[in-house]
Amino acid sequence: MKNPNLATKIFQSYIKSKDIREFKNNFFYYCFYRLLRRQFNSNIIVKIYNFFLYSSYRKNHTSYSLLQKCDFFDVSEIKIIKKVSRFSKIFLIDCGSNFGFYTFFTSSLSSQNYVIAIEASNKTLSEFKKNLSLNNFNNIKYINKAVSDADDKVVEFSESENDWESSTISSHLKIKSSKKISTITIDTILKGERINDKKLIVKIDVEGGDINVLAGAQKTVSSHQPIIIIEFSKYIHKNQKYNYDYLEKFLELNNYEIYNFKGETVKVDQIKEKIYKLGKSHNTIGNYLLIKKNSDSIKKLFEKNG
Repeated sequence: MKNPNLATKIFQSYIKSKDIREFKNNFFYYCFYRLLRRQFNSNIIVKIYNFFLYSSYRKNHTSYSLLQKCDFFDVSEIKIIKKVSRFSKIFLIDCGSNFGFYTFFTSSLSSQNYVIAIEASNKTLSEFKKNLSLNNFNNIKYINKAVSDADDKVVEFSESENDWESSTISSHLKIKSSKKISTITIDTILKGERINDKKLIVKIDVEGGDINVLAGAQKTVSSHQPIIIIEFSKYIHKNQKYNYDYLEKFLELNNYEIYNFKGETVKVDQIKEKIYKLGKSHNTIGNYLLIKKNSDSIKKLFEKNG
């Protein structure tokens, strides 16, 4: 990491150890940030909630949004995790962890929570490790593999210029580099792990291989009925083995339903229609929840005062 220049030091001093969310809608902050941001030469340490993360000064990194938005993009998802923490300790499987905002948020809620973060990109994982070094968390484990439907397959992993687009599936990318990487399933990741009284949450954001991940989690879903946070996008193609038709079978087999973050059920056909209507510049309709029908989690997550 470069030694910070004067502009970077001034801005770092300005935000100090304040929660970055305090600057949301702060006119002076945004003016000051816009004035200095093009002069930054190294990442900025940001406090958010009760932990710290490096925010990149480069637009092609997901963590750039911390300074731009003064919050995470996935606010609804974070709220769901916080609600779960009110009634249970959490075991999170973070598939496609990126710089780790799901991981570190969940870990920060309780030292009794446990997270396994999986990231295929060496470059992005190095950011994750730097964030881990900023915080005193002992309840996080990370794996440098691609989560998929089978173990120990060697696949081509494409590193995109935008770190949120790197993938083993998508061919639309502005590819910066590529490498071979080994795959692993959620069922294998959980072998030997003790979930005990924790509630299992599986977050899946792997740019097109998302339903492949479900195919490699059948034993886990059957045994533990996890809450699944999953991204739906154009990258899940009709000609893939694991596509939206497979998702429909998965839901029926496991007695699961799709929910949006308002607590409304959504059908697979509605998902496909939303994706079909996306403009050329948009590739995803965002995250949804997969939850076991009639489970206690549904009431606890969506009750009005929950």
